[in-house]
Amino acid sequence: METGHTPETVYIPERLEEKPGLVMNEEQKDSVRAITQGITEVDEAIRSMAVEDVIRTLENGHPLNKLITGDKGEITGYIACEEFIPHEAYIKYFGTTRQTGRSALREIPAFIEYAKQQGYMRLNFHGWNDRLNHVLERFGFERIRTDNMAGYAVDYYEKPLTEDKSPEQVDEERKKAFEAKYLTELNQRYQQTLGSFSPDNKPQKESAINGAYQTLSGRLSGQQDFAFDQRQQSVLRLKLARHFTANESIDLNDLFDAIIESPKFIDTDKGSLHRLLEVHQEKTLQKIAEMRKKRAEMGDSAAVNPWENLVQTESGKYYVARMLNMPHLEEESEYMRHCVGTSDSYINQMKRGEIEILSFRVTPKFDNGSQKVYRDTPIITMEYNLKTKTIEQMKKQDDEYLSPEDPYFADVIDALKQLRTTQTDTGQLRDFRKISDSELGNIKVKDYHILTEHGEVDFHDFNPDDNVFVLKMGEMEITPDMTRTDVAKIIRIVANIDCKPEEIALGQQEIKESTKLYIGQWSPDIMRTMPEHIQHLYESFPEKKIFRKTIELSTKTPMQYEQELVKTGNRISDYAKSMLVKIRALSESERVDLVKFTVEQLGFPNGANLEAIFNRVKELNLELCPPQTGPELRLAYADQPNGEYLRIAMDPITGSGGGPRLFDVYRHDDGPWLLSSSGKLGDRWDGSDGFVFRVRK
Repeated sequence: METGHTPETVYIPERLEEKPGLVMNEEQKDSVRAITQGITEVDEAIRSMAVEDVIRTLENGHPLNKLITGDKGEITGYIACEEFIPHEAYIKYFGTTRQTGRSALREIPAFIEYAKQQGYMRLNFHGWNDRLNHVLERFGFERIRTDNMAGYAVDYYEKPLTEDKSPEQVDEERKKAFEAKYLTELNQRYQQTLGSFSPDNKPQKESAINGAYQTLSGRLSGQQDFAFDQRQQSVLRLKLARHFTANESIDLNDLFDAIIESPKFIDTDKGSLHRLLEVHQEKTLQKIAEMRKKRAEMGDSAAVNPWENLVQTESGKYYVARMLNMPHLEEESEYMRHCVGTSDSYINQMKRGEIEILSFRVTPKFDNGSQKVYRDTPIITMEYNLKTKTIEQMKKQDDEYLSPEDPYFADVIDALKQLRTTQTDTGQLRDFRKISDSELGNIKVKDYHILTEHGEVDFHDFNPDDNVFVLKMGEMEITPDMTRTDVAKIIRIVANIDCKPEEIALGQQEIKESTKLYIGQWSPDIMRTMPEHIQHLYESFPEKKIFRKTIELSTKTPMQYEQELVKTGNRISDYAKSMLVKIRALSESERVDLVKFTVEQLGFPNGANLEAIFNRVKELNLELCPPQTGPELRLAYADQPNGEYLRIAMDPITGSGGGPRLFDVYRHDDGPWLLSSSGKLGDRWDGSDGFVFRVRK
């Protein structure tokens, strides 16, 4: 015989008219926390992560969220739900005390019946607690599969309340809903990470994150058979943000190699970039060890042929050699302990005429007694991009960077100076324009100074017309208080743009008929009033150049586009190829004016989905671009700056993967690309993301 208070189910008909939405006091929250922490069948780490989320979920307004009470009105459990798919309730948390007894058994059938009355057609949950799993199985919940969640194997259960959809339809809807939920969570975590930066360094950090993301996403999008959809893009951006919370830089070349080597790393937000690079280094060393073993087993007949000697330093102590084949790269990797010879990536780029691998080495000596060469050892390995005339990588042993404290530093400068006078196989000078900033982190140059072959000089004393080798420049920020003479010289040095002082406007209020270069704010409203005679536009100099360009759309067929793109040295991703064939040829050519704006400049500082972005442009002096814009801009934009990523705002085209896609025009170390990115109208884009629009006629 029972004694004391008999609990009423919170789902009885008399209480269905109560105002939905559970709000708990602190005492109730403490009870919920205690129940969650007391479910010892669930791993302690999972309980700790879930305890506050249980409370947030209970108060999210879902109509099925309820507290279970005992004989005396005390809280003995809870049911907390979320709704990913319309008319389908996901039981995110179901917790009880061990003393729940008949209360839970009374509550569950009432919960199921109430869910039906509320129009729900299916209930499902991931079962972290075997005890409760068995209880729910008694009420018709069936185990469907086992999922991997946060590194744990968790059984997934569901109970249909009506049979109006096929299992395949339900499964597909569920996958899409969970994916959308995960993408939303990734974006929230990204915004939280950005919010953790101090106001003083947030702009620099965001710039570093965006620059790294654009470079990596462009290269990864161009990789065949490599999954880089919205999930991978969001994970990569989040992990970069987390990395830059404690770091100022990252080696993007090493990171690219590491991601290609371990592609699943960007499928989830678990794991740090630091650890990924550590694992990549470990794998590289293992491959080098295997190469050493293989080379040790070679006979004298298998020895490699000599590499090409390009220049020798004036001191005679060092020289620069060009690696010619895979054995050369393997030997370089073996000694230097890096990845240049551990895969086919670099040798294939060499064969295509895209890069050269150069080695700064100790000048060898010849031993007359043994009749052998000795001391021919590498010190720095360099990757020279033949198309962009940039030294992309310059690494010492173990991927260390050059430092002014190195005893051979002056000889390196001398070698680089001489290297610019040598010729490639095609007869072109190796007159490289720059060395990637990522490789010069150990070399400090004062603001408004330039490090040349003759040492560090103030920019006032530097003559840009002299053919002097420049290793690195210090920061040269243009400020309103500068004289226009100094501004003009900085622009000439950094961007090689020749402007007279009176032809420069720092802001809208300074624009005149003679203005040739503008530095200032940018938005659709400013664009409307910007005179056409201004040739160079910057938001800030030189890192934020404003893209604005006029091109001609031709009557080419899809096949003609592909043939001309390949003929002119452009590369096309598989997705972009599948989109090209769906373009309808124009009946006559047409000129279009193109301009780029960020999502924030369009009026969405906190980001927006693609549908909202496209709706906004209707209110502005802008239009979506014709589909021909992607391939035509790629053909017309041969001088695109390295690292620039242009996403075309257009009516999406279905790609080979079955999803809507947009064309992207991109240039990186390995050349110009026609790529694509997701064109789903529900996809959310950050305020810093940019799109190219057509200026309305």
